[in-house]
Amino acid sequence: MKKILAVAALLVLACGKRGDPRPPVPVIPQATSDLVVTQRADQVILSWSYPSMTTAGRSLTGIRRISVHRYTEELPASAVGRDPNALLPGDVDPTLPQPVALFARIPTLPLAQFAKLSERVDSIEKANLATATAGTKLLYTDRPPFRDVGGRPVRITYAVVTEGEDARGELSNLAVIVPLPVATAPAGLTATPKPGGVELTWDIPKTSIRGEEAPVIEGYHVYRTAPGETLNEFSAPINNAPVKTPPYTDTPGYGEHEYRLSAVATTGPPLVQSSISEPVRTTFKDLVPPPVPTELTPLVEPSNVRLVWNPVEAADLAGYKVYRTEGQGHGTNIREIGTIPLHNELLTVTNYIDTGVNPGIAFRYSVTAIDKSGNESARATSGWVVAPKTP
Repeated sequence: MKKILAVAALLVLACGKRGDPRPPVPVIPQATSDLVVTQRADQVILSWSYPSMTTAGRSLTGIRRISVHRYTEELPASAVGRDPNALLPGDVDPTLPQPVALFARIPTLPLAQFAKLSERVDSIEKANLATATAGTKLLYTDRPPFRDVGGRPVRITYAVVTEGEDARGELSNLAVIVPLPVATAPAGLTATPKPGGVELTWDIPKTSIRGEEAPVIEGYHVYRTAPGETLNEFSAPINNAPVKTPPYTDTPGYGEHEYRLSAVATTGPPLVQSSISEPVRTTFKDLVPPPVPTELTPLVEPSNVRLVWNPVEAADLAGYKVYRTEGQGHGTNIREIGTIPLHNELLTVTNYIDTGVNPGIAFRYSVTAIDKSGNESARATSGWVVAPKTP
């Protein structure tokens, strides 16, 4: 009996232990750490990686929304009117745009202060996350005021917060930008194929997007795509550093290409640039002719003229073309009266026999090399020769 009671007591204790209630562990989204801000024309664009992890290191399966927080700082009165070209010890590079140079002397907000001062300006709800996604990134476009009520520059700080189904993550890293008066999109873009590449020219923008002041232009970004391909905020220019002035020569592969431009106010970070120009399309192909044939020699025979020349060394050589020029006169007073090609198909050998000569008439010959792209070399030309009249 005692054994039975002891076993029963153990069972009761064991059941009680397994049944102790525990509070549910909240699923907290991991804070975003790669928020980036750029300016495109009059838009401020935020981008960051799609939230995918929890603070516990597990996959995040449910997102209710992502909220966007913003704080706008006005330029302190003590900084207004400072000439950034008048360097003081510790001052920033005076080549920076003036609004950026003025704010460079003012510390940015720490995260705790931003949390108190910022306001939630918008959110991307769960139903809209798919449309805000570009590859592995999320994009959000803001159009804040770029000046305070007095017309002075401002500095804008952003952060995002991911909200899960039952818990809210922490603020992301802070992304800071000083908006600038960027130029209107470059106009007059042309793309001209030349032997050395595609030469781009364009008109230098004279006005800013808001037309209130001269635009800040550090240079230009050049974008090349396949025909009809769409650019996005993550498309990289083909130039490593801004192109200072037109023209710019690109050396793409042979084929059809589209080109676009933006005027860059500063590469930052953050990058600040204009809208993208209208595209222009061009076809680039081999425009470099092969070398000129050498040692062209006419050999006069009783009823014809035999021509020989040295072969041209070119990997894409298609063949040769021979021309004949008829002359009028004698000795040093011969003048040209017409030039004709002597055959329709390209020659693949380095000799040709002209059987259409008239005895007693002066002729001279030219030969060119032609490549597979149709480029023709300059002409190698012989001296005047006369087929003798038969006795």
